[in-house]
Amino acid sequence: MINREKNLESVVTMLPALKIRFLILFVILSGRQVSSQQPVDYMKDSDINNFREEVFVRTDRDIYISGEDVWFKVYTLNGLAHTPDDLSKVVYVELLDKNKFPLRQVKVKTEKSSGSASFTLPDNISSGNYLIRAYTNWMKNFSTDDFFYRTISVINPFESIDHLKIPPDAKSADSVNAIAKALPQGNIYDNDGNLVIKRSSSGNSNKVINYKITLDKPDYVSRERIRMEISASDIAGNPVETSLSVSVAKSGVVNSSGLNSFYRTGNADNRIHRVEGPENLAELEGHIISGYLRLKATDEPLKNTDLSLSFVGKTSRCQFNKTDDKGAFNFVVKESGLNEIVIQPLSPDISGYYIELNQPFSSIFSKFKPAEFYLDSSRLDQINKVIIGMQVNNIYEPFRQTTSDEATNVIPDFYGKPESTIIMAEYIELTTLKEVVKELLPNVYTLKQNGKHDFKLINKFRGQPFENKPLVLIDGVPVYDFEKVLSINSKDIERADIINTRYFISGNVLDGIVSFVTKKGNLGVMEFDNSIFRQVYEGCQVQNSFYSPDYNTVAAKYKHIPDFRNTLYWKPDLHTGKDGKAEIEFFTSDESSDYEIVVEGISPDGKTGYSSASFRVK
Repeated sequence: MINREKNLESVVTMLPALKIRFLILFVILSGRQVSSQQPVDYMKDSDINNFREEVFVRTDRDIYISGEDVWFKVYTLNGLAHTPDDLSKVVYVELLDKNKFPLRQVKVKTEKSSGSASFTLPDNISSGNYLIRAYTNWMKNFSTDDFFYRTISVINPFESIDHLKIPPDAKSADSVNAIAKALPQGNIYDNDGNLVIKRSSSGNSNKVINYKITLDKPDYVSRERIRMEISASDIAGNPVETSLSVSVAKSGVVNSSGLNSFYRTGNADNRIHRVEGPENLAELEGHIISGYLRLKATDEPLKNTDLSLSFVGKTSRCQFNKTDDKGAFNFVVKESGLNEIVIQPLSPDISGYYIELNQPFSSIFSKFKPAEFYLDSSRLDQINKVIIGMQVNNIYEPFRQTTSDEATNVIPDFYGKPESTIIMAEYIELTTLKEVVKELLPNVYTLKQNGKHDFKLINKFRGQPFENKPLVLIDGVPVYDFEKVLSINSKDIERADIINTRYFISGNVLDGIVSFVTKKGNLGVMEFDNSIFRQVYEGCQVQNSFYSPDYNTVAAKYKHIPDFRNTLYWKPDLHTGKDGKAEIEFFTSDESSDYEIVVEGISPDGKTGYSSASFRVK
């Protein structure tokens, strides 16, 4: 058995190190306090005290049909060196309409300076151009003009087209195609109609990657395997290791401009623009859940108060922290997807409070807007095929087998391996939890004082009696009303974990832990009063795999499920090796069409590259 007290003391010594890392970050990154709501010019980008991050986004294509999925990859870069940087572990991506209302919001987990995710366009979205904007939490300290912006076009085939504009002359293309002729991935304007300046990160020819796409043949038939080799080299012809994305989609929804996504919006004078407000922390380890603890009656902050954040479930995932002088708190979480959380003071004596969470997405919007949307009559046949493909795919979506790309890691209980675990199914059935404690749980007993029951633990180390109550958990959540706990029907309990040693965590000393896990694991066996902050919270998106069927077997090739994919293949996390090469393979669909391949990537030293190629499915 591990010496828990000694082990936990070592954990305590690690906690200041984490604080020191944040302190170093503030010394390096902040440098000075923010003092004006209006942008304030400070120093040149070379000033380390104003460390900058950059975010770039590549989508699987440029034109979509309402109700389709938009797949994308995000890159995070050091804004000073313009090289990949993994300082922030979360990128915030939003889809904005013409009124700057966010139609979709996604938190993207990044690893090694990139990440990928997707969102589904609303079925009732209007035809038009929309902005995708992306940023990190640290970037919220600066002007929203320096966020990343990208234009996509959406066509809703079920709405009237009377409101759509016709190009001023017959030679004009649709908005996205016209954009490609001027600046990469979409013109963006301010409220006065001025084109927003974009400063390309690849203006220096020495910073360019040459991607070569080689196919095993120029034409294919339906459900045939395609083998592709991608090679990356610098201007001197030397192989380059790169992180890249590969997209294969119908030519009618892709614009091959020859210009990559590594461009910048905002002012061209390289000035720093910091904004007023609380400092937004860089998310070094994961997503930060932040907020304030205040008294309901006076709205005064509860200062220096110990708090716990818990995830409801069969695994105990508790964090502990303390509010500052303004009642503010921060919790760093790594959980993805939807989870029910509970935030509450660690002391049961605190009442009459409320908790307010900070909005993780920026509520400040730039003056930018996309170009006006025009229909391109030359693409009508291609667009009609895309619309039909979307409808067919939606009908047969339930019959497809999709998986998650995210590794399923077994998350341990925060307290580690317990001293004892009691599995209820292995014992005779008792009525209440009070009987379970009395008859089954080792080193646990109840003591009635002043008409109320308390839990007590016997310390594993004899001669060192506990003076305080243990931390009692139900489905991972601290509970302080022991009368309610003891009245729980034992039939609802799956197991009980006992830690009868002192537990040190985040500056708190716990006289042991008793954790009860219910069969449903949803905290449904107890009722909480309204003062408890309990809500479903969405963390970073759980990565879903792009649907790319394998028709290698005869049974799969002749399977009677139509395949009308508009995006044939999407690979956001491909890498070329030291030899500068990468190989992929995928299968065509049931449609005869022209397809466009788009490859885009970046090297560790900031070189960027873009290449495209085409093929036909007969």
